[in-house]
Amino acid sequence: MAANGPEHKFAIYTLGCKVNQEESAAIANVFAEHGWQQVPFGAAADVTIVNTCTVTQVAEKKSRNMLRRARAVNPQTFVAATGCYAQLKPAEAAALGLDLVLGANEKHRLFELAAAGAEQKRCAAWQPQLAVAPACSVTEFHEIGNRHSGTSRTRAYVKVEDGCNQFCSYCIVPYVRGPVRSRPEDDILAEIRELAAAGYREVVLTGIHTGAYGTDRGERDAFARLVEKAAATPGLARLRLGSVEPHEVSDRLLELAAQDPVVCPHFHVPLQAASSEVLRLMRRTYDLPFYEELLTKIRALLPEAAITTDLIAGFPGETAELFAESLAALRRLAFADAHVFPYSRRPGTPAAEFAGQLPNAEKERRAAAVSRVVAASRRQFRERFIGREVLFLPEREQIREGEKGLAGYTANYMPCFAPGLKAPHGELCRVTVAGLLPDDELLARG
Repeated sequence: MAANGPEHKFAIYTLGCKVNQEESAAIANVFAEHGWQQVPFGAAADVTIVNTCTVTQVAEKKSRNMLRRARAVNPQTFVAATGCYAQLKPAEAAALGLDLVLGANEKHRLFELAAAGAEQKRCAAWQPQLAVAPACSVTEFHEIGNRHSGTSRTRAYVKVEDGCNQFCSYCIVPYVRGPVRSRPEDDILAEIRELAAAGYREVVLTGIHTGAYGTDRGERDAFARLVEKAAATPGLARLRLGSVEPHEVSDRLLELAAQDPVVCPHFHVPLQAASSEVLRLMRRTYDLPFYEELLTKIRALLPEAAITTDLIAGFPGETAELFAESLAALRRLAFADAHVFPYSRRPGTPAAEFAGQLPNAEKERRAAAVSRVVAASRRQFRERFIGREVLFLPEREQIREGEKGLAGYTANYMPCFAPGLKAPHGELCRVTVAGLLPDDELLARG
């Protein structure tokens, strides 16, 4: 029988993406619902969980280090590894002296196995266990449990799908997350209604390949239909979209964002490389002219929309000439912000064997150059709002340059700090942008 009760404690450490973070929140809530107490990672606990990541070599190394630390700081705890590193290299993870290695797609089983295992380990009856099914064999969307604690906050993430079918040449994710599996629409809408009723003002739709929602069921434009229904939720002030691939930003989706003020004018559209030749090597499904045309369309319909992206610098085959052309294209594209990464060589992906691999120092140099271009366009985008009124959603109290105030985000995802502002929790505030702080955060006055 699984161990339950207030005397039982668990700790969890999470690496990686927003999806991992939200899945860890769901895992934690399942333990809490069974009467377990969460304690800080490294504290004495019956069960210690590390939700791992393997998207880059750095993330994989951090995952191993945290698993070693979990065992070292608390030798008696039941240590469970889950997530993408555990899925990709279960034997390597198990060799770190773990009690349970659970695949990325088996997280819904974690409480049952870990609670029972912790009880059996006390009696020396537990043998280390690997529970990792091949990612390609997963065909259903599995609910882990409630991801939200029930206390009123401002923003909640709602997972709508899992898995990815793209198999870009550099990416390990489809090999560990498996194919696209869409969550039932009724379940998603029910969760959003519950969140709005509990006081959440903003919901973010997220997933591994969010815009592919419904494609596993053969549905066309299912994601836009979901957005339309979700935005109609009573009491919901904002609906924000997670990352959406360029070919999935449909006309209907853009029209919804232009017509419905609940849908945030913020599009995170991964580009990865501002070069058609590099995009071809990456096995992306578009070229640079297609992407530029999409941005032109978004800006025509939503002139103040923030368009953010992901960029990889130093991809194999990216010559110095191609890189120079990419920098020029990035200046032209003028992103509101971007996540910039040096290329990480992932064994098991086609790009790991490509010719033209660059030294790490050169990849870092190029990533820094890309970041400088992005920083300039980010500042230019935000400067447009100085002297204007904006609505922002306060999320937390903060002290900046000796002044206490409220911090949060505008609808187009610009961070905003309003010193001296006092507002009811979770209420949209109309403020005037007075300037930019050194990190480009908006400085606003109520």
